[in-house]
This record gives sequence, C-alpha cells and structure tokens, in this order.
Amino acid sequence: MKESLEGRTAIITGATGDIGAAIAQEYYKLGANLILTGRNEQKIKELAEKMPRNTDFVILDLTAFDAETKLVDYTIQKFGSIDILVNNAALIEGKLFLKTGNDFLHKAFEVNFFAPYRLMQKTLPYMLKNKFGRIINITSLAGETGDAGMSVYAASKAALAGASKSIAAEYGRRNITTNCIAPGIINTESTKFISKDYADNIKNQIPIRRFGKPEEVASLAAYLASERASYINGQVININGGLYR
Repeated sequence: MKESLEGRTAIITGATGDIGAAIAQEYYKLGANLILTGRNEQKIKELAEKMPRNTDFVILDLTAFDAETKLVDYTIQKFGSIDILVNNAALIEGKLFLKTGNDFLHKAFEVNFFAPYRLMQKTLPYMLKNKFGRIINITSLAGETGDAGMSVYAASKAALAGASKSIAAEYGRRNITTNCIAPGIINTESTKFISKDYADNIKNQIPIRRFGKPEEVASLAAYLASERASYINGQVININGGLYR
C-alpha cells in the first residue's frame, strides 16, 4: 500500500529532467500539492498539463540572485506551506581535471551545491513551523566513488551529501529528515548519447545487468517523503543495481 502525501506541499527542482518529472508524477499520484521548477518552459508546461490538480510551476534559474526567495514566496502564496523539498536540478558535465578552469568550477558548484543549500535554508523555517519536513537531495554515485573526467561534479555532489548529513543532525529532533538519493546509471536523455559498446561494458559491471529507470528513483523519493520513512535520516541511499567502481 502506498503512503499518501495528501495535504503535503512539495517543491521539486529540475522537474523538466527525466528523474525530476518521474518524481513529480509519483508525488502527484500520492496526492501532493506540487510546485515544479525548471528552465525549459515548454517541457514544464507539458508536464504540468499531465497533472491538472494542485500543480503549478515556476520557470526559474536557481543560480540567479534571490531565486530561492522568489520560489519559496510563490509556494507559500499558492499553498500556504512547504513540507517536502526535492533538490534534483543539477549540472551534469565533465571535464578532465587539468582542463578544469575556475569558471566551470564555480558554475558547477553554484548549480549542484550552493543553489540547493540556499533553498534548504529558505524552506526549513516553514518546515519548523509545521513540525514536519522532508528534504531529499539527489546526489550521485560519483559523489562517493569519483569518476574519470567528473572531478568537479563528484566534488559538488559529495559536498551536498556532507551538508545533508549535518542538517539531518541539527534538525532531526524537530521531525525534519534530510536524506540523499545517489543514483548510478539511470536511463535518461543523457544516456541516449552513450555508444552501445560503452553502454554494454557498463551494464556488464552492474550485477542487475541494466541501467536504472527514473521511476525507480521516484519510488524511493516517494517513500522518503512519507511518514513511513520517519526514522531514516542523514543517509545517502544508493540506487545503482549494485554498481561500485
């Protein structure tokens, strides 16, 4: 039996991506009020049209000045509370270590760490007021194991995981849990560009012998948002089919 999210309000960033859209649709099925964010207006409108009840969206670049305040203020104006925050938006881009410049370094950390950090700071007071909160940060297997050509991405996701554990320690006693989901290789738009030979090589390293599905990540995100997960706090939960590099 699925846990209801009736009456809960969730913000989902990066909702135009495959994982973000899957989480939004799963939360919608469970009855949550939704505020979706993304930068692709056409995609986010199409997604919102599939979920006509208690769903709204904000076209937003979360790295823009005071974007988190605008998003939170809009959510409160629309639904009156914030119960669940899913930080899913990310810059997934690689560069070789010696070819990584300051501009790319700062951009990646701004998207993958600073923006979600600021958004957590803005949403937490409302969770404290409600005496309930679920913060779910989408990190990455790379943040734990590293990956060639992905040093900045891995570092930014590791930073988010570390911050999440500290926030969990600070606010767990207030019925606010903070956890991370660390996906491995998931079938998304980005994996479509992987060559068949390379994809087959990776799949051979995965005990389950396939890539994950966005819906599988969404199911875990739904569980962590529910009352059933009230004793799970400060964790980085891998969803990778058993892949460990």
